[in-house]
Amino acid sequence: MKLEDIPYIIRIDEKIVGHPNEAKYRDKIPGYIARCPEACLVAEVEGTVVGFLLGDIRGWDFGVPLSGWLEILGVDPYWQGKGIGKKLTQAFLEYCKGNGIESVQTMVNWNEGDLIDYFRALGFKRSEYLNLQKKLT
Repeated sequence: MKLEDIPYIIRIDEKIVGHPNEAKYRDKIPGYIARCPEACLVAEVEGTVVGFLLGDIRGWDFGVPLSGWLEILGVDPYWQGKGIGKKLTQAFLEYCKGNGIESVQTMVNWNEGDLIDYFRALGFKRSEYLNLQKKLT
């Protein structure tokens, strides 16, 4: 992934979620690329970005040992179902393994059953950590 890929990533994400998240990506991606460039990936078909994975290696937050973190995975809806997300994820997992990392974490909204099923198909399982929330409104 390069900084020049950000506009393509923004377009893919907007196609997936149905609304723009430009500020989120313009602020987040440069930091990830600076910290862990080999963990930030894009998939291209004939020179066009059709998928992306934003990840890094970090640890000790909340007692989690040094781990790979798959932050965001997105594939253009036209290209979904063709193995692009799987290849991006496998490349990220291999990168982590090659750096001595023994586990990879990600977070998924419990209400997104399709996404949970997707990650389960890739070998992800529920971890011992549980996200808690208190609404203030």
